[in-house]
Amino acid sequence: MVPVIINLEKRKIKKTIILLFIFIILNRNDAFSNENGKILSFAAGCHGCHTSNPNQPFGGGYKIKTKFGFFNSPNISKDKLNGIGNWSKAEFLKAVTKGISPDNKPYYPAFPYNWYADMTESDILDIYEYIYSLPAISKEETNHNLRFPYNIRELLWLWRFVDRIVSNKKNDIKNNYKNKRGEYLVNSISHCGACHSPRTFLYIVKDYNDLTGRKQTSKLLNDAVPNISNDNINGIGSWSKSDIVFFLQTGIKPNGDFAEKDMSLIIENGTQYLRNNDLYKIAGYLLKIKDK
Repeated sequence: MVPVIINLEKRKIKKTIILLFIFIILNRNDAFSNENGKILSFAAGCHGCHTSNPNQPFGGGYKIKTKFGFFNSPNISKDKLNGIGNWSKAEFLKAVTKGISPDNKPYYPAFPYNWYADMTESDILDIYEYIYSLPAISKEETNHNLRFPYNIRELLWLWRFVDRIVSNKKNDIKNNYKNKRGEYLVNSISHCGACHSPRTFLYIVKDYNDLTGRKQTSKLLNDAVPNISNDNINGIGSWSKSDIVFFLQTGIKPNGDFAEKDMSLIIENGTQYLRNNDLYKIAGYLLKIKDK
């Protein structure tokens, strides 16, 4: 009788271990997805642009000063009244990659959906899941304060039409992002070209792969953006990969100078959260060093 009881106990223990192992594996995948979503939400600027109060992540209210007026970022927490709590995953994907709201209204290009269009669906949904894992923020949305005629949202349909004609869109990289990780991070997730590419007077980017900087649009804003191409004289071609990685982690340049205010915020709320391996991939792409 004793041997039978011992064998039954062993089977129970074995079964418990197997179930525990399965539980760990399943939750490890969820944890990885959640961690990836957190990192990407910072690297893609979601947290930085949609958080004005650190105690209210993704609660919106962050002001962006431009020559057109002020943009106020919306609440994208899971709050059902003021945030995106009623959005489906399909609506979130549409907003991020197409720049179209659930009620089919166009978003202003201050939201860099043209760059996010190349993000993989799994990465976008990881961000979605991460946002939904956080508390809802009941903060009400503040309307943009834009000058005429930029405050007429319907004109964005015309802007989009011109944008399709003028812009030289970048190649689709989302289906091969593992082999072009640096390009994927620079041209899509971190959307570096949104700031570092030259624009026309309609604020349209001609070439999404051009990172030669942007001239000042207003003396009051002092909004010129530097050249980050691999040009040795005007760009960052003389920097090493380690220089770029250190800069994206700390904001300190090779000459000991510090990043300007806007870039320092991008580093503080974004690039410093990327893994070292990804930062080196970014550096390699910027310097046109082939991914390994």
